[in-house]
Amino acid sequence: MDPFNFPIRGRSWQARLRRFSLFSLLAFSTLGAGFVLAQAGADPSAAVAQAAADPAGSAVLVGADGERFGVREMFAQADLVVKSVMVLLVLMSLLSWAILFEKLITFAAARRRNQQFLRSFRAGPGAQLEEQASASALGRMWLASQAELRHFGQHRGSNVSADQINRLLQRMALTASIVQERDLARLGGMMGVLATIGATAPFIGLFGTVWGILNSFAGIATAKSASLAVVAPGIAEALLATALGLFAAIPAVMIFNKFARDINGFVGSLDNFSAELLASVSRQFDEGH
Repeated sequence: MDPFNFPIRGRSWQARLRRFSLFSLLAFSTLGAGFVLAQAGADPSAAVAQAAADPAGSAVLVGADGERFGVREMFAQADLVVKSVMVLLVLMSLLSWAILFEKLITFAAARRRNQQFLRSFRAGPGAQLEEQASASALGRMWLASQAELRHFGQHRGSNVSADQINRLLQRMALTASIVQERDLARLGGMMGVLATIGATAPFIGLFGTVWGILNSFAGIATAKSASLAVVAPGIAEALLATALGLFAAIPAVMIFNKFARDINGFVGSLDNFSAELLASVSRQFDEGH
């Protein structure tokens, strides 16, 4: 058996969950793009010109009933570029929450299986230890080190020197660390996506805001009117992009920090188990002499 390629239980359902999340995001993006294209026919400059021609009527339309100019209306009246930015930010937010739930399930399962194997390992060798080994990161580290120990037992001579034992312990530590890094890389999957969302979402939203304000002022210049009824809707639509950028970035940063701390905790627990494993093997050699 390859000591670096032990089967990992649960990988299939995690892959299915990620594929489902990506498929859902693709479906949302397709619907959002279709909605944006459907709304692209509305000319925002025409709406500005109409508001300039009849500012009182426009004020009544927007101001008399505040509920009529909510988020939906701001999105519907926004420019095509601003709409695309809004759809992108909503998808980034959905992706952050999908990663959150996937990581919560993954980390909880990994933590539970590690604890189960650690209890069996400290209770002593047995058939139950072999059965639980491949299901946890600690167990896979133990299997890799045991494979190295068996190889040493098959090829060692009748007399084992202290230098040979030290080299064996070093090889066991190296093989266990390779398995450890692979498991940590699996746990840290999609963390880069969270970091990217947290770092770029505010700037993407700011881009949408600047673009929307530019269009607003261009419409004002065309209509030759600076009435509040003309300026306010366009600026509100533009600022909505910034709000969506913060809505996507803040949870992504919080989720990233939470799981970065959890990964650091896993690193500590795996390092401690590696030291405990090497100490146990060293003790066995001492007791055998």
